[in-house]
Parts: sequence; structure tokens; C-alpha cells
Amino acid sequence: MALRNSFIDVSSYNPDTKEFFQAAKNQGALGAVVKLTEGSEDGSAYVNPRAAAQIRNALAVGLKVSCYHFARYTSIADAQNEARFFVKIAKQFGMYDDTLMIDDAEVHSVTDYQSTSLAFLQEVEALGYKNTGIYSMKSFFTGGILNSHGFGSREIWVAGYGVTSLGIDNATAWQTTDHGIMGIDTSLDFDGAFTTGATAGTVPQINVPAPQPVQHVGHPATGTYIVQPGDTLSGIAEKYGTTYQNLAAINSIGDPNHINVGQVLKVTGQPTSENTYFVQAGDTLSGIAIKFGTTVSDLVSRNHITNPNVIYVGQKLYLAGRGQSNAYTVKSGDTLSNIANIFHTTWQALAQKNGIANPNVIYVGQTIQI
Repeated sequence: MALRNSFIDVSSYNPDTKEFFQAAKNQGALGAVVKLTEGSEDGSAYVNPRAAAQIRNALAVGLKVSCYHFARYTSIADAQNEARFFVKIAKQFGMYDDTLMIDDAEVHSVTDYQSTSLAFLQEVEALGYKNTGIYSMKSFFTGGILNSHGFGSREIWVAGYGVTSLGIDNATAWQTTDHGIMGIDTSLDFDGAFTTGATAGTVPQINVPAPQPVQHVGHPATGTYIVQPGDTLSGIAEKYGTTYQNLAAINSIGDPNHINVGQVLKVTGQPTSENTYFVQAGDTLSGIAIKFGTTVSDLVSRNHITNPNVIYVGQKLYLAGRGQSNAYTVKSGDTLSNIANIFHTTWQALAQKNGIANPNVIYVGQTIQI
């Protein structure tokens, strides 16, 4: 993994101008993965309205362009339908047959997600696009939902934020942050597939079959979360081991940068236990490192900090190990006064620090800064 080229991924939430992609290139991006589609032609039939301009302008400034499809399949037949839709739109946009085509598999909607995802990629390949890969969260690969070695030589693109290692030995790309270059999703390319070489070839001529009749069934959300002051969709996604794109999709959120305090979101999975520290007034990175028996370099690497002299009050830092240091995750039966007693403080102090208007109302899964 000597290569560590940066690339971005974009969807309808992001700009489509030549100036945007030139600025991204100036900040170090060598490639762009553009969302084309979501779901199937007989289902959501979603096509990114900015895809054509994003592809055109990314190519115009010299970026390597790949494409991705946001998967919603609930069976192998459904996955094949979605693959056909993806290919159909790629051909309409004139994408050559050596374009890297990515399955964005982050909605665990079928028991055997491995076989279903593989069926999607195989159908894309059968229809003329031989260069394929899969994208998903680190937790899907390490938690047994997906087996990275079960995809053969295909690209393995993994989202893993706040960690120094993916723990996935055949990962070929690592999405390290959702606020990197140009403030958006940014990844590292380890083998050059996303960032090197000019896309060439011809548009596949294989006819795309009509969708098969399928029943759309899947796992519903496993719970809900009520948005708190200071929450972001990406922060909530981190808590539940998913991505903001998935939360936006299952909650029909058009703009992931706009959620409202008190909004009830459908979520999947359970809150993760993480070792974090919220920066306090007067903190320095070196002081935090000493306090928790770590090093400045580890904190910088783990949190993708560009300037170790610049941290902010309230900033969430990931630490090595597990268990929270100056934060508490609300459990069933908790009250603010009980939490205050545990940490030898007052409920008034906790309410003020966390922007809690009604101290009698806290929620399971809510993070309380101590």
C-alpha cells in the first residue's frame, strides 16, 4: 500500500461545476467517483440529476472518473435489476467499458448480503463493464455482513473514520473522512484504480434486459434517534456504525446538511461504544495526549488533524481503546440527575453544557458531555 492518492466522491448534494473540480484538484484530488443511480428502474428509478455535468467537468480538469450506484436490493433478482439500471444509465452517459463501477452497499436489507452484492457486480460485468468494486463501511466487513475476500480481485473501498487502521488486509481504498477535500467525502487510493490512468475503450453494446418482477422486502430500521443540539447526520451515523448517506436514504432526507433538533430519525444497528474526548477550554493536543497516555502523533493520525496546534472547544477526538472518557451515552432508565451524581457534578451543569432545554427529557443513545 505504498500509493496513497486522494480522491473524492460526489452526488447530487455536491456542486457540478468545472471550478469546483478544479479547486478539488488543487487541494490534492486525483479522482472523482460520481453517483449515477439508486435503486432499480422498477423501484425508485433515481438518477443523479447532476451526474452528467459532474462527469463532464471532472474529466475536463483531468480527474480520473469512476461511477457508483447506491444499492437498495433485497434479493438476488432485485440486485440484478439494479445492476441493469446502473449499466443502462452509464451507457446513456457514454461511460467507456473500462470505467470503474462501484456498488455502494451500505443498506443491509437482505440476510445473505454477500451473495446479493456479488450478484450485482457479476451482472454489471456480464453487461460489459468488467472493472468493478464494492464500497461499504468497515463494520460491515469486520462484523461478518460482507467478506472482503469473497469478491475476488475486485476493488474493495472501505469507509472507516477515526481509526488508524482498517483491519481489512485487501482494502484497495479507504474513505477516511466526510469533510476532507472541499469539505466532502475524501478517500485514499492504494492501488491506483481510482486515480491513475485515463478512462478509454468503448461504450458496451450489450443489450440491457428489462427488469425482472421482484418483491421488494427488506429489513426495516431497528430503532429511532431524536436529533439533539449540535448533532450532524454524519455524527449520528458514526454513533450507529453506518454512513450519513444511508441515514439520508432511509429517512428521505434531501439535504444531509440540514436536520432539525427534535427530528425523529430512523436508524439501523445499535450505538457503538467508542473512546472519545470532547475538547475543553484550555486544552492542547499535547495535554490531552499526556492525560490519556498516548502521543500527539497518534491523535493527529487517528483524527486526521492537519495542524496539531489548532483544536476547538467541543471538538470530538477519537482515542485508542474503548469506553468514553468525558462523555456518557444515555441508557434506559437514566435521568440527568443520576448521570450528574455518577460524575460528581450537577444536572444544571450538564443541561447547560449540552444545550438541554428540558432536563427531564433525555433519550437512550444520546451523548452527554461531562
